[in-house]
Amino acid sequence: MEMVDPLDIRHGNKILLFLLERGEIKKTDLLEIMSSSDSLSRSLHDLIDAGLIESETTIHGRKVILTKLTPLGRQVAEQLKKVDNILKQNNEQRNQKNYSTNSRAYQCIECGYKNPEKAKFCMNCGGKLE
Repeated sequence: MEMVDPLDIRHGNKILLFLLERGEIKKTDLLEIMSSSDSLSRSLHDLIDAGLIESETTIHGRKVILTKLTPLGRQVAEQLKKVDNILKQNNEQRNQKNYSTNSRAYQCIECGYKNPEKAKFCMNCGGKLE
């Protein structure tokens, strides 16, 4: 059997991170992050084939499918969380840099109004900014 690359599994990262956060859950709980039960079933099947999650069916009055990470799945999910945090920090830094760059003001020579950096004309008097 050919090994499935977890990064190629549709919604795989989202499911692994959700399980890392929540622990063992009912399969239906995953519908919080996925709208289609068919694509959820396909993704879970692929994650089981990759050895990243396991499912157990129990019957307590009705059929309940419990899903949890395997030890390998936990390792992968923890690495995905680190990557996710790195990307979030990078986006925050980029947003802060853009905000600080865009928040610089150009003062109009004509009226003294402080204009945003990208303004070509004064927003107060209409004079050309240099």
